[in-house]
Amino acid sequence: MKSSSKNRDREPMSHEYINDQKGLKKFQKDNSDIKWMGFDTEFVGENRYNTLLCLIQIQTINGTYLIDTLVLKSINILLKMISDPNILVISHAGVNDYHILYKLYNVLPKNVFDTQIAAGFVDYRYPVSFQKLLKKELGINISKSYTVTDWEKRPLGNRQLQYAINDIIHLKDLYESLSAKLKEKKFTKWANIEMRKLETDTYYARDKYHEARQNKLMKNLSVRERIFLMRLYIWRDTTAEEKNKTKEQILPKRLMATIVKNIKSGKEALKDNRTISNRTIERNWVNFKKLYDQEATKEEHDVAKNIQFIDEVTDDMVLANEMLFLLVRQKCAQEGISQALILQKSQLPKAQFGDKTLDFLSGWRRSFLGDDFIKLLLNPGTMKMKLTGRKCIVDFEKDPATTPAKAAKA
Repeated sequence: MKSSSKNRDREPMSHEYINDQKGLKKFQKDNSDIKWMGFDTEFVGENRYNTLLCLIQIQTINGTYLIDTLVLKSINILLKMISDPNILVISHAGVNDYHILYKLYNVLPKNVFDTQIAAGFVDYRYPVSFQKLLKKELGINISKSYTVTDWEKRPLGNRQLQYAINDIIHLKDLYESLSAKLKEKKFTKWANIEMRKLETDTYYARDKYHEARQNKLMKNLSVRERIFLMRLYIWRDTTAEEKNKTKEQILPKRLMATIVKNIKSGKEALKDNRTISNRTIERNWVNFKKLYDQEATKEEHDVAKNIQFIDEVTDDMVLANEMLFLLVRQKCAQEGISQALILQKSQLPKAQFGDKTLDFLSGWRRSFLGDDFIKLLLNPGTMKMKLTGRKCIVDFEKDPATTPAKAAKA
């Protein structure tokens, strides 16, 4: 019964709240022949390593369903439906939701349409918020004030329930609207290629050396110190997972440089450093020492030895890349594709110093930019500009003296 009290929340829209196997089996029976579902999750990731999945929201042609994953011991019935290639799973910014499913249940969808990705191909900035997309695309206003609410709380309040419902009830309409625009702009194929990534386990796989590779400190370290830093990151990650704490709670990243630079001088040298507490040293010294002293494997040595670094970027390169990035943005604006889907400015020097793994160098992004533009991005040479009235002519003159060499290795 709806309450008329001003002190109570308005009751949420009609839905089925499922918190037992009987309800889940009924959901399966009622939706045995569906062709699509709207999908979203609510979870808690703060102050823990392992994300806690609290709620799964599903919208189908038959109704709205909120599935309580804190209470249900098994949701295999639902997981089979999500991974059914014959059921289109519609989501917005679904990468985090799918990552949770993959990590907790080793399950991934096989037929995804992501409205955030689709919007990036049809004149929206990527990533566009769900609230903004709904407002502009369908003229619908929703509140997102419960984004960081306590989803562990039971029972959930009416406002929480309505917030969860709002995240899925408009997904089918968004799908239809955005699909029509993709078709009109002839970008359906490219958008689908991007969405298919969400269906592959390689997309969610972790490179255990990624954090260490990205640390600028690596460039000035010896091979042995690099290996120690690599191990330190892995130890921090593993320990955080085991204790279900954040990595920062295990070891703050800001302390790593101090530890790496002083480890070879021993425990007392570390204790004499005022930037790190004695408590941290005493608690972790045995682990630090073991990580430093352990003989390196061939894999570790190869990774540490072959990390690529960008040499000093000249002022000419900075100016040229600023202009090149503006040209990329201009081309994207003319075609209605978000620049963020194509490349980031920080990727230009990486490509120019020999990184061949960047997405814009192949696939649909290369097709969009064109081979001539790619060649210019990789080797701009010296930029010269001439301004006459309101006409500006920019030339990129190939000059071997200013062309970057291959990325430096240790």
